[in-house]
Amino acid sequence: MYGVNENMDDAFFNKLKEDLKKSGLGSELKAGQIFQNHNWSISSGGAYYDKDEGKSREIDIVAHRGKSTSYNDKTIIYNSFIIHAEVKKTEKPWIVFKTYPKEMLKSCAWNNIISAINLPVEPFKLVKYLQEHSLKKENQWIGSGIHEAFKNPDQPSRWYGAFLSAIKSGVDYYDTHHPDKEEQTTANIIENPTEITFIQPLIILDGKLITAELSQDNDIKLEEVHSAAFEFEYKTKNYNDSKYRIDVVTMEGLDSYISLIEKRQESFHNGIIKESGVNV
Repeated sequence: MYGVNENMDDAFFNKLKEDLKKSGLGSELKAGQIFQNHNWSISSGGAYYDKDEGKSREIDIVAHRGKSTSYNDKTIIYNSFIIHAEVKKTEKPWIVFKTYPKEMLKSCAWNNIISAINLPVEPFKLVKYLQEHSLKKENQWIGSGIHEAFKNPDQPSRWYGAFLSAIKSGVDYYDTHHPDKEEQTTANIIENPTEITFIQPLIILDGKLITAELSQDNDIKLEEVHSAAFEFEYKTKNYNDSKYRIDVVTMEGLDSYISLIEKRQESFHNGIIKESGVNV
C-alpha cells in the first residue's frame, strides 16, 4: 500500500511550499479561494483554442456566477457572468499609463464580450443598467499601456501575453457556446426567456500596480492603485473585433473587484426585469 513517507519532514514540505509560491501556483490558489469565498464556481487550468496559433492553450482561472428569475416556476431570465483570468505574480511593479477619456467614451456596456438572447427591449435601452458598477465608470480613467518596472529590455513583456490569453480564452468560450453575435429581442420573455452571458477577461496581479501621469508642472505623478480598466486593441484575421475591454486587479483588490462585478450583474439583471414589464 502507498502511504506517507515518514522521512518527508516539515523542512521538505516547506521547501515545496516555497517552490509553489515562486512558480505562481500559490497565487492561483489564493485567487481561486477569494472567488470561492464569494460563492463563485471556479475551474483552474482550463483549456482554450488559440486561433492565431492553431493550438490549445491554458487559462489560469475561469470563474462563474449565475443569477436567475422565475415566473410561475419557469425561469424567464438567466444571467451568467463569467471571468476568464490570468494570474501573474511579480516582485517588480507594473506601471499603468493613466488617461482620462472624453465623456462620450466613458461608457462601458455592449463593448464587452456579451451574448444576449431574447432581450425585452433593444440593447441601447439597457445601457444605463449594464454600465453601472463597471470598473471603467468606477475609476473614471483607463489605462493606455503598461510598463514592467526594472524589467530587462531583452525579456518579453509578461502583461501583453497575459492580456492575449485572457481575451482569447473569453472569445473561445463565446464562440463555442454562443456563435450568434446578433442580439435578439422579444415582446414576451415569459414565452421566450432571456439568456445573458457576460464574459470578462481579467488579469490578477499578485504584486504592486502603480499609475503614472503627468502633473500640471510636467512632473511624473505616481500612485499605487488596486485596479485598472483597459480598452485593449488587438486585431488579426482570426480576431477582428479590434478592441476588447479587459481589467487588471491586484490580489489585494480582488475581493472588492468581485463585489463590484456582482453589483454590476445585479444592476443589469434588475434592469432587464424592469424593462420587461413582468411583475415578479
